[in-house]
Amino acid sequence: MIEYWLNMEPAMKTFVAIGAISSLILTIQMVLSLIGGAAEGVEADFDIGDGGEGGATGILSIRSIGAFFTGFGWAGAASLQNGLETGGATFIGTIVGSIFLGLIVYLMSYLHSLREEGTLNYKNCIGEVGSVYLPIPPGRKGMGQIEVMVQGRLRIVKVVTDHEKKIANQTAVRVTELVDPQTLLVSPLEKESTQAEIS
Repeated sequence: MIEYWLNMEPAMKTFVAIGAISSLILTIQMVLSLIGGAAEGVEADFDIGDGGEGGATGILSIRSIGAFFTGFGWAGAASLQNGLETGGATFIGTIVGSIFLGLIVYLMSYLHSLREEGTLNYKNCIGEVGSVYLPIPPGRKGMGQIEVMVQGRLRIVKVVTDHEKKIANQTAVRVTELVDPQTLLVSPLEKESTQAEIS
Protein backbone atom coordinates (compact mmCIF):
# COMPACT_ATOMS: atom_id res chain seq x y z
CA MET A 1 0.00 0.00 0.00
CA ILE A 2 2.80 2.42 0.92
CA GLU A 3 4.68 1.52 -2.26
CA TYR A 4 1.51 2.12 -4.31
CA TRP A 5 1.15 5.55 -2.68
CA LEU A 6 4.78 6.47 -3.31
CA ASN A 7 4.47 5.51 -6.98
CA MET A 8 1.46 7.75 -7.55
CA GLU A 9 1.80 10.89 -9.59
CA PRO A 10 1.51 14.15 -7.62
CA ALA A 11 -1.91 15.00 -9.06
CA MET A 12 -3.28 11.57 -8.15
CA LYS A 13 -1.85 11.87 -4.63
CA THR A 14 -3.57 15.24 -4.22
CA PHE A 15 -6.97 13.97 -5.30
CA VAL A 16 -6.74 10.78 -3.22
CA ALA A 17 -5.57 12.71 -0.14
CA ILE A 18 -8.42 15.23 -0.48
CA GLY A 19 -10.97 12.45 -0.95
CA ALA A 20 -9.67 10.34 1.94
CA ILE A 21 -9.35 13.18 4.47
CA SER A 22 -12.75 14.65 3.54
CA SER A 23 -14.41 11.24 3.75
CA LEU A 24 -12.96 10.74 7.21
CA ILE A 25 -14.12 14.14 8.43
CA LEU A 26 -17.59 13.62 6.95
CA THR A 27 -17.87 10.18 8.52
CA ILE A 28 -16.83 11.51 11.96
CA GLN A 29 -19.40 14.32 11.63
CA MET A 30 -22.19 11.88 10.79
CA VAL A 31 -21.25 9.50 13.60
CA LEU A 32 -21.13 12.32 16.17
CA SER A 33 -24.53 13.53 15.00
CA LEU A 34 -26.03 10.05 15.29
CA ILE A 35 -24.77 9.56 18.85
CA GLY A 36 -26.40 12.67 20.23
CA GLY A 37 -25.80 15.72 18.10
CA ALA A 38 -22.39 16.41 19.58
CA ALA A 39 -21.22 17.71 16.24
CA GLU A 40 -23.76 20.50 16.09
CA GLY A 41 -21.90 22.71 18.52
CA VAL A 42 -18.66 22.21 16.59
CA GLU A 43 -20.32 23.00 13.32
CA ALA A 44 -22.11 26.14 14.42
CA ASP A 45 -18.95 28.29 14.39
CA PHE A 46 -18.22 27.39 10.77
CA ASP A 47 -21.72 27.66 9.37
CA ILE A 48 -22.59 30.35 6.81
CA GLY A 49 -26.12 30.33 5.47
CA ASP A 50 -29.59 29.69 6.76
CA GLY A 51 -28.50 27.08 9.25
CA GLY A 52 -30.56 28.19 12.19
CA GLU A 53 -30.24 26.16 15.36
CA GLY A 54 -26.89 24.45 15.38
CA GLY A 55 -26.06 25.30 11.77
CA ALA A 56 -27.28 21.98 10.41
CA THR A 57 -28.43 23.28 7.05
CA GLY A 58 -26.00 26.05 6.05
CA ILE A 59 -24.35 26.15 2.63
CA LEU A 60 -20.84 26.39 4.11
CA SER A 61 -20.88 23.97 7.01
CA ILE A 62 -18.41 21.24 7.91
CA ARG A 63 -20.78 18.62 6.48
CA SER A 64 -21.36 20.39 3.18
CA ILE A 65 -17.69 21.29 2.67
CA GLY A 66 -16.70 17.74 3.57
CA ALA A 67 -19.24 16.40 1.07
CA PHE A 68 -17.92 18.67 -1.67
CA PHE A 69 -14.29 17.67 -1.20
CA THR A 70 -15.20 13.99 -0.83
CA GLY A 71 -16.88 14.06 -4.23
CA PHE A 72 -14.15 16.29 -5.68
CA GLY A 73 -11.27 14.10 -4.49
CA TRP A 74 -12.59 10.69 -5.45
CA ALA A 75 -14.10 11.85 -8.76
CA GLY A 76 -10.85 13.58 -9.67
CA ALA A 77 -8.82 10.47 -8.81
CA ALA A 78 -11.19 8.27 -10.83
CA SER A 79 -10.93 10.66 -13.79
CA LEU A 80 -7.12 10.54 -13.72
CA GLN A 81 -7.28 6.76 -13.44
CA ASN A 82 -9.37 6.71 -16.62
CA GLY A 83 -6.87 8.76 -18.60
CA LEU A 84 -8.07 12.36 -18.22
CA GLU A 85 -5.57 15.18 -17.81
CA THR A 86 -5.35 17.11 -14.54
CA GLY A 87 -7.52 19.95 -15.88
CA GLY A 88 -10.29 17.60 -16.99
CA ALA A 89 -10.09 15.67 -13.72
CA THR A 90 -10.38 18.93 -11.76
CA PHE A 91 -13.44 19.93 -13.78
CA ILE A 92 -15.15 16.55 -13.27
CA GLY A 93 -14.22 16.63 -9.57
CA THR A 94 -15.77 20.09 -9.19
CA ILE A 95 -19.02 18.99 -10.85
CA VAL A 96 -19.32 15.83 -8.74
CA GLY A 97 -18.34 17.72 -5.57
CA SER A 98 -21.04 20.30 -6.24
CA ILE A 99 -23.61 17.52 -6.64
CA PHE A 100 -22.50 15.98 -3.33
CA LEU A 101 -22.74 19.39 -1.64
CA GLY A 102 -26.24 19.97 -3.00
CA LEU A 103 -27.41 16.55 -1.82
CA ILE A 104 -26.05 17.08 1.69
CA VAL A 105 -27.56 20.57 1.99
CA TYR A 106 -30.93 19.23 0.80
CA LEU A 107 -30.77 16.29 3.23
CA MET A 108 -29.82 18.49 6.18
CA SER A 109 -32.59 20.98 5.30
CA TYR A 110 -35.10 18.14 5.15
CA LEU A 111 -34.00 16.72 8.50
CA HIS A 112 -34.07 20.21 10.03
CA SER A 113 -37.64 20.71 8.82
CA LEU A 114 -38.65 17.39 10.41
CA ARG A 115 -37.18 18.57 13.69
CA GLU A 116 -39.10 21.85 13.45
CA GLU A 117 -42.33 19.92 12.91
CA GLY A 118 -41.88 18.33 16.31
CA THR A 119 -41.68 21.75 17.98
CA LEU A 120 -44.65 23.52 16.40
CA ASN A 121 -46.21 26.15 18.62
CA TYR A 122 -49.84 26.57 17.60
CA LYS A 123 -49.99 29.83 19.54
CA ASN A 124 -48.16 31.36 16.57
CA CYS A 125 -51.24 31.04 14.36
CA ILE A 126 -53.60 33.06 16.59
CA GLY A 127 -55.18 35.68 14.34
CA GLU A 128 -54.63 33.62 11.18
CA VAL A 129 -57.50 32.81 8.83
CA GLY A 130 -58.06 29.17 7.95
CA SER A 131 -60.52 26.98 6.07
CA VAL A 132 -62.68 24.31 7.71
CA TYR A 133 -61.47 20.83 6.77
CA LEU A 134 -63.85 18.81 8.97
CA PRO A 135 -67.13 20.40 10.22
CA ILE A 136 -66.89 21.98 13.65
CA PRO A 137 -69.70 21.20 16.14
CA PRO A 138 -71.25 24.23 17.91
CA GLY A 139 -70.65 25.33 21.49
CA ARG A 140 -67.47 23.29 22.00
CA LYS A 141 -69.52 20.08 21.83
CA GLY A 142 -66.91 18.38 19.70
CA MET A 143 -63.84 18.94 17.57
CA GLY A 144 -63.44 19.76 13.93
CA GLN A 145 -60.36 20.46 11.85
CA ILE A 146 -59.12 23.41 9.84
CA GLU A 147 -56.32 24.05 7.36
CA VAL A 148 -54.24 27.00 8.57
CA MET A 149 -50.74 28.39 8.29
CA VAL A 150 -48.58 27.49 11.30
CA GLN A 151 -45.00 28.81 11.35
CA GLY A 152 -45.04 29.26 7.60
CA ARG A 153 -46.51 25.84 6.78
CA LEU A 154 -50.05 24.80 5.93
CA ARG A 155 -51.29 22.40 8.64
CA ILE A 156 -54.47 20.56 9.54
CA VAL A 157 -55.24 21.39 13.18
CA LYS A 158 -57.92 20.31 15.67
CA VAL A 159 -60.32 23.09 16.62
CA VAL A 160 -63.42 23.92 18.66
CA THR A 161 -65.75 26.89 18.47
CA ASP A 162 -68.07 28.91 20.72
CA HIS A 163 -70.29 29.63 17.71
CA GLU A 164 -73.92 28.61 18.24
CA LYS A 165 -74.19 26.83 14.89
CA LYS A 166 -72.20 24.06 13.25
CA ILE A 167 -69.46 25.43 10.98
CA ALA A 168 -69.47 23.61 7.65
CA ASN A 169 -66.62 22.54 5.36
CA GLN A 170 -64.77 25.22 3.41
CA THR A 171 -65.99 27.98 5.72
CA ALA A 172 -63.43 30.69 6.45
CA VAL A 173 -62.63 30.98 10.16
CA ARG A 174 -60.24 33.00 12.27
CA VAL A 175 -58.11 31.52 15.05
CA THR A 176 -58.87 33.43 18.24
CA GLU A 177 -57.35 31.43 21.07
CA LEU A 178 -55.19 28.45 22.04
CA VAL A 179 -57.34 25.98 24.01
CA ASP A 180 -54.53 23.49 24.65
CA PRO A 181 -51.17 22.79 22.98
CA GLN A 182 -52.87 20.89 20.12
CA THR A 183 -56.30 22.56 19.88
CA LEU A 184 -57.40 26.01 18.69
CA LEU A 185 -60.54 28.08 19.23
CA VAL A 186 -61.99 29.59 16.05
CA SER A 187 -64.88 31.77 14.98
CA PRO A 188 -66.38 32.14 11.49
CA LEU A 189 -65.43 35.25 9.53
CA GLU A 190 -69.11 35.82 8.71
CA LYS A 191 -69.65 36.43 12.43
CA GLU A 192 -66.99 39.15 12.37
CA SER A 193 -68.71 40.75 9.36
CA THR A 194 -72.08 40.73 11.12
CA GLN A 195 -70.64 42.33 14.26
CA ALA A 196 -68.93 45.00 12.16
CA GLU A 197 -72.22 45.84 10.42
CA ILE A 198 -74.07 46.12 13.78
CA SER A 199 -71.43 48.45 15.22
